[in-house]
Amino acid sequence: MSKRYIHYLFDSREGGERGHSLLELMVVIALISMMLLIGAPQIQAQFYERKLEHAARQFIYHAQFARQRALYGGHDMLLKPIVANDDEANWKLGWQVEGIGANDSTVIVAQYFLPTNITIQSKGFVDPHSGQSQIRFNPAGAAKSKHGGFIANRLIFAHTKNTDLKRHVILAANGRWRICNPNSSFHRKELNC
Repeated sequence: MSKRYIHYLFDSREGGERGHSLLELMVVIALISMMLLIGAPQIQAQFYERKLEHAARQFIYHAQFARQRALYGGHDMLLKPIVANDDEANWKLGWQVEGIGANDSTVIVAQYFLPTNITIQSKGFVDPHSGQSQIRFNPAGAAKSKHGGFIANRLIFAHTKNTDLKRHVILAANGRWRICNPNSSFHRKELNC
């Protein structure tokens, strides 16, 4: 290699300037900042939506778990709100799965505490005879009240930081669970959300 070629590779002054000016650097930083400012709320909204969807899916998971335990265990299982300090049972803290044993004693099998900023806005699944919020799965796997009536209802999950985000968790008369987004035009019209 020639001495001149090596000198050209290492010397930034020959063959024109290779660096960038401070103004060009500031323009690039300003463009990146604007893109972050525009994109950050959308990313945050997606994070809120995933957190809400996860909580709703956990409810369905625990309901299916309670139903399976009732089917295979041959005894009633309850899915009911967590109650603290003699509060009214209204799902605001979360829920628990309880097994019903001899002498109607209950054993907590699983619990789920709602994440921060996730609330349940309805008092669904109230047993008409006892007035308690709960879902009772009998050994046949059906969601019934203590006196045999079918419980079909919904809970409305919401995010406190974005009030437009909601998910309805619905138990249909056929025993199937589904999650419905009331802001989706498809869900409102087709699935009676």
